[in-house]
Amino acid sequence: MLIDSHCHIDQFPEPEVLLQECQQIPMRVVAVTNLPSHYEIALSHLEGQTHILPALGMHPLCAQQGIRELSDFRRLADSAIYIGEIGLDFSRAGIATKSIQTRVFEEVLRILHGRRRFITIHSRGAEEAVLEALSRHQIQNAVFHWFTGPATLLKDIFKAGHLVSINASAIATQKGKVLISRAPKDSVLVESDGPFAKVHGKPAHPRTVALAYEALAQEWGVPVASAVTQVSRNFERSLHVSLQ
Repeated sequence: MLIDSHCHIDQFPEPEVLLQECQQIPMRVVAVTNLPSHYEIALSHLEGQTHILPALGMHPLCAQQGIRELSDFRRLADSAIYIGEIGLDFSRAGIATKSIQTRVFEEVLRILHGRRRFITIHSRGAEEAVLEALSRHQIQNAVFHWFTGPATLLKDIFKAGHLVSINASAIATQKGKVLISRAPKDSVLVESDGPFAKVHGKPAHPRTVALAYEALAQEWGVPVASAVTQVSRNFERSLHVSLQ
């Protein structure tokens, strides 16, 4: 079964239609959210959906609102299996809120310390700071989603036991190609990051992960089915359980 490890289903114009399409494919989709309040809404809409996996989020670009929802994050983290997206954004879009982002991210990691969870991470412009914080809080097997940082940092990310996720937009870039070539087979996941990522000028749909699987298969010199199997094993490792 195909796996989309990072998709903003709640940001699509018609989320309900998208849910039905994903069930029909079929595929597993980690439905990330930007705030705990969004996660609670997602839970109410995803009841009974076996392959759409809601994730408890605290997006760095929502930190000013998120700091008021930290108590909700703490409460919901007790039962949430999937976490994301969380992290830091020190790019031009987020640098103005660097201080509050850091405060929120530190508290989120304190809450997650010692909990075995799937965690998908936003790290744009802050890759080293994110990696250092994960290490300090002893967070393992986190997934650096759509990694665009320096290639020199990849060795440290993989050495720490973390993973990266690639999407159809990334594989068309030089950085994306370098990432695929340097990532160990057991440290790669696949995502769409829809609707924010674009494929052929249109918002990425979960089904566009097929393009990323094809790119991995080509890089690894294996059939696409073998790439699907490998990514499924990697997902199990990041989730800390077997899906069988």
